Formats: sequence, structure tokens, C-alpha cells
Amino acid sequence: MKSGKLQKKVKSRNKLLTIYFVIGGMFLITFFIIYTNIVIRNIKKDVRIVPDLYSKFLGLPSDVNMEHFLFQYFMDEIIPEIDYPIILVDSLHSPFSWENLDIPKKEFENLEPDDQKKLSDLMKEMKADNSVIPLKFSKTDEKIYSYVYFGDSDTLKQIKLMPYVGMGLIFTFIILGIYGIVNIKRSERNILWVGLAKETAHQFGTPLSSLAGWLNVLSSKLGKQAKDKEIREILDHMDSDLDRLNKIASRFGKVGSIIKNQKCNLHNIIKETIEHFRLQYPISKISIRFESEIETNEIELDPDLIKWTLENIIKNSLDAMQMKEGVILIKAFNKKHKTFIHVGDQGVGMPKSMFKSIFHPGATSKKRGWGLGLSLAKRIVEDYHHGKIQVVESTVDKGTTIEIMLPEE
Repeated sequence: MKSGKLQKKVKSRNKLLTIYFVIGGMFLITFFIIYTNIVIRNIKKDVRIVPDLYSKFLGLPSDVNMEHFLFQYFMDEIIPEIDYPIILVDSLHSPFSWENLDIPKKEFENLEPDDQKKLSDLMKEMKADNSVIPLKFSKTDEKIYSYVYFGDSDTLKQIKLMPYVGMGLIFTFIILGIYGIVNIKRSERNILWVGLAKETAHQFGTPLSSLAGWLNVLSSKLGKQAKDKEIREILDHMDSDLDRLNKIASRFGKVGSIIKNQKCNLHNIIKETIEHFRLQYPISKISIRFESEIETNEIELDPDLIKWTLENIIKNSLDAMQMKEGVILIKAFNKKHKTFIHVGDQGVGMPKSMFKSIFHPGATSKKRGWGLGLSLAKRIVEDYHHGKIQVVESTVDKGTTIEIMLPEE
């Protein structure tokens, strides 16, 4: 993907994030307004029963049967309107009627023992929750004609649920917003990576073409002298180094591009990489050894990028060993339809707390360098080959083993 496309993509995501916060904020405000109005309307509906009952009491004659009146009022006026469990009991707390309960409407004495227990337990819960109303003719009247036990109405349930619904929506809103911001930051880092890589490849291109031309001119100017063994060897080395610089430029050019993997011989890739280091460090006290237990040599990958990955890991091992005597052991093997490459050194090692951070850009213990090698290796393995790279073992002053996992499918 070109850096221009990435920039457009990030701008688009920035706009979407802004829209998300604006619309999301408006949605939350609208939701709370509507929810609050519904609850208030339901509360008004529930409260209307009280003044209605009071007005009925004021109009009663003095010789009326109060228990009969209260029972009839509840049955005709209140019961049809309620949506919560309610139990009517006499002055001795003996139930004689109930609504909105999964209990047959019979005389309490005729109920099954389980239903009697269920009703009694529910009354205890309502009493413990202070959900009991004694019914009197007036405040000054000491006689209690009956009691009303009641549970939570839909309105009360809505009120109780409101903080949890609100907090849930706000929490979800914030989490999605943070995810969007992190995603945009990641895209911005991708632009930096891709832009830097593309610019590096571009800057390499012109002088490399020029060097190739000058090398041809030099060969032609030397004429017969170019056939001299020593001069020919120098020219070959120059040509080899020039070819390697072209490969490095090509690698940087692939960063951010769509890569088409191909079937390659992993044995040969690892051996070629090792040979490169043997030529580069001919008098080094460090030996690089390769062991293989791969059942099939063919695996789908980008050979140049995998070489780059191995080179970065081996360079890291060489730095960790500080050019002292020791062995860098590379193992390749199959396990559960996956190919693994282990690169182990006898270097300074690291604590477990650094196992993940060494793959972050800028993580380095060297006085020089940007600490991009292992970060590049991680991107190549995980982004382009859908594999995984990690530190599987490390002990301070004993060494480190880094694992590359490549899927075979």
C-alpha cells in the first residue's frame, strides 16, 4: 500500500472518529432524556392511585364496611393497573388475595404446601424491604383494617436499572473510542514506517544505478588489467556488494507493499544467510551452526524478506555476544503443521520483562543504531507471513533463543 493511500485512509478514519464521538454523544444524551421521561411518566401514573384512594375515603359514609370497601377498591381500581406482585392480607397478616404471582388463586389454607411456603417467603422478603402498607381509615385511627404487601414495579426496576444501563453505554462508548484512537495511531505509525522505507529505497536507487554504471566504465577502462586475478577479485567483490545493496533497496521497497509469497527451499535460505555472515566475519571467534529437522524443504514465503529477518536476528545475536567466543545455533523443524526456526546465542541474555519490548521500535542496548532490526523482523514475520516471532528462552549472561513460527498453509 502506498503512503498516499495510507494518509487518505488515516484522514478518513479521523473523520469517522469525529463523527463517532459527535453522534455517540448525541445518542447518549437523547437516550437519557427519553429514558428519564418514560420513568417520570410511569411514576406519575403510579402516584395517581394515592390521591384517588384518598378522595374515595373522604366520601365514605361512617357506617360502611371498611374491609369490604378496601377489598373492592383494590380489586376494581388498583389491581388491573399494577404490573408488580401484590399480596393483600387481613389485620392478622393472613393472605386473602394476590396478583401477578405464579400461585393459584385459592384460599390460603387450600394451597399446596410449596405454594404456601412460596407466598410466606415472599411476604417476608417484602417486609424486610419495608414494602408493606397498613391501611387505616385516617391517620388518627389506630385500627388497621388490612395490609398491602408489594414488590418492585416496572418503574422501580427501570430506576434501579438506569445507572447500570447508563454506565454500560458510557463504558462501551469510551472503549470503542479508545479503540478508534489506538487504531488511528497505529495507522500513523504505518505511514511513518512505509514512508521511511519507500524514501530509503528511493534514495538508494539513483546512486546504485550510478555505481553500476561507473563499475562498468571502470572494467572497460582497465581493459586487459581487468583479467588480472587480484583485480578481477576486487571487481567481483564490488559487484557482489553492489548486488547486495540493490537487494537491500528492494527489501525497503517491499515494506508497505502487497507481497506475493512463493514456494521456497528454507534450507537454502538459511544456509545462504549463514554463508553471508561467514564471509562478512571471516576471522570472528563466533561460529554459526545450523541443524535441521524439517520434513519438507518447500514452504510459501518471500525469500528476500525471510533472509532479512534472519540477518537482523543473527546481527542481534552477534551484538549480544560482543564478538566473544561462542556459538550461534540455528535450528529448523516441523511441529503440528507449522515450521519453526530457533536462533540461539550465548550472549548477555535479558530478563523476562524485556521479552516483548525488544521487538518495539527503538528498543536497543547498543550505543549506536535505532533499534529497528527486531521490529522489522516482527513486521515481516507477522504482517507478511502470518506467523509469530518471540523470545522463548533467555538467561542473563548465558544467552537468548528467538523463535520464528511460520504456518505451512
